[in-house]
Parts: sequence; structure tokens; C-alpha cells
Amino acid sequence: MHKYFFTPLVITILTLAIPTIAFEDDDIKLIIKYELNAELDELVLNFCNTYDSYTVNKLYSEKDILKNDKLNIFNKEKILVNIKQKPLNPNILSNIKVRYDENNLTSLTELDVSYLKDNKKKFVRTVLPLIINENQKILSVRNNLLLLKNKLSSNYSLNKSELQILKKLSKNHKIKFSNSHKLDVINNLLKKVDIIPNSIVLAQAAIESGWGSSRFAQDFNALFGEYTYDSNKGVIPLERENGENHLIKAFNSYNSSVESYFNNINSHYAYEHFRELRKVMRERNNFSNVTLLVDKLDTYAEDENYIQTIRSVIKNNNFEIFDKKIISY
Repeated sequence: MHKYFFTPLVITILTLAIPTIAFEDDDIKLIIKYELNAELDELVLNFCNTYDSYTVNKLYSEKDILKNDKLNIFNKEKILVNIKQKPLNPNILSNIKVRYDENNLTSLTELDVSYLKDNKKKFVRTVLPLIINENQKILSVRNNLLLLKNKLSSNYSLNKSELQILKKLSKNHKIKFSNSHKLDVINNLLKKVDIIPNSIVLAQAAIESGWGSSRFAQDFNALFGEYTYDSNKGVIPLERENGENHLIKAFNSYNSSVESYFNNINSHYAYEHFRELRKVMRERNNFSNVTLLVDKLDTYAEDENYIQTIRSVIKNNNFEIFDKKIISY
């Protein structure tokens, strides 16, 4: 279902596993340490009790999902198409009001998913913590980029360690680093290093994986139907037509699949307008209307009803309540 736009020459696996970032001034020594942990087994098990990825996968039947046309991801024709970018609508931008109130974030608990049916509940129990954690990791990186920006704006120079970190982030996000003003580099990074609302990611994971029931999710931990052309990183779709050479990207864990999805949306040119609109929302401190962002994912899938499907999954399952959830460590 997913139009995967990566080619072997442009695939860059974004790795944010930076153990420590340190900032140091002459007068003030500020050391900010954070760990970007890619393994969340303990976290998921603590939240889900006994539900790990393997258990969740076994709770679904591929036969049942194939009965539902809306969730049947195996018989959907996968075609690569040319991307036609649309300019941001000024009328839409005018509807994003500036908000000054602080986000009332609360910790995710078992009660938050109690309203869902059992099959959906078990899927959300496993996948949602991974999504929330990825957004929290991204916010950590973003906050440190803002510190670097403030340092440069105060006429301080970046030290060697900070420059290396900036260079690595630029490479991962396909941003020119050499011969570029470092403030420009940081501003470009801030456009790409930002959250994707939990409700959107969770809805796409549910659609693309059939709530965890698909063969790709069960056997290859692929939650988002991402394409690849590297034979060492993917599996051939059962319904692939003659002449096509795409593969479905495989992962060693659900968490790796979630990370890859974020990397794709936050770095690939196909989602430039998604990021432009998100930048406006960030500037106005208002992420309350996620449907505006959903509209900018029209390049993600060939299905002309895909945007409406995402909207329906979010609305029908009340996923927007998860947009203000965090994980307390």
C-alpha cells in the first residue's frame, strides 16, 4: 500500500543513538546527557504486562484480516508514481491559531487503552509506547539543537564535539553541512527534527499492518509497508507483479520499524509539505488539528482513499487522546 520512495543511492538510515551530548562555555558549563535507547523491551513489557510483539502478532489471524477489504494490504497494487507537490493553502494556514497555553501532557497508563476492543487494545499496548518514545527522543534532539542555536546567536562558537554532532545529524537528514552557515544548518534541521503526532503514526501502523495481523508485521516486524530495493533488507511481496522489483523492508523489531517510519517522514523530499505545515504549527504552538497534517500524507500510498482511511481510523478509535501522552521513566 505504501509508495516507498527510497532508492539505493539515497537510502540513509537515520541513527540517533548518540549516547551523550555536551555543551560547554567559558563561564557556564552545561552538560546535557541523554540516551537514545533503541531497545524498549523492558519498557514495553512493563507497560503491557505480558504482551510482547510476538504475543501480539499471534493474537491476530491473517485469514480474518483478508475478509476486510479496507484492511487488506496484500491485494493492493503497489505502484511507484511521480510526486506532484502541492503548495500550502493560505486558508489552511490562517486556521492554525497561535496558542500560548502549555501542553497538558500526561503519562500513558493502562486505563488509556481500556475503551478499545481486545484485538485493537493489544496492538496499541505494544506499538503506542514505541511511537511515544520515538517522539520523546526527537524532542530531546530538538531541544539540544535549540541550545546550539542559542549559543551561536549569543556569538559563541561551537566546539569540535558539537560540530561533529551537527554534521552527523545533517548527513542523516540530507542537509548540506560543508560551506554552510551553522545557524542555517540548525534552522534546516529544526524543520526536520520534530514530532509526528502519535495518533497519525498509530493509525498508519494499524492500516499498513492490519492491526499487526499482516504477514509482514508477523514475520518481518514491518508495520508501515515501507519499500526498499536492497535485497538484503527486504522481502518480496506475494502479490508483486512481473517486472516490479520492490521489496517490503524487513526489521529485527517493531521499534526499528517505528524508527524507520519517522526517518522517512522527517527526511524524504516526498513529505516536504508535511514538514512545512508542521513548522507553522510548531511556530504557533498548535498541533491540535492533526487532520491538516494527515492531508499532507497523500504521497504515502497509491490508494486515493488513503487520507480518508487515516482520518477514519483516528476518529473511530479516538486516537487523538494519545497525542498528549508521554512515557514516564
